[in-house]
Amino acid sequence: MNEDWQSIAAVAVIIVTVVLFAIRAVKRRKKPGCGGGCGCGK
Repeated sequence: MNEDWQSIAAVAVIIVTVVLFAIRAVKRRKKPGCGGGCGCGK
């Protein structure tokens, strides 16, 4: 019984981690404007 809930918890942690990384990657791509480096002050 112990191994069963530990396996489920481990898979849940991995899924949560992957989702958080995906959300951060999507947010980084959606930079408003030019993203900097052009001298516009952003």
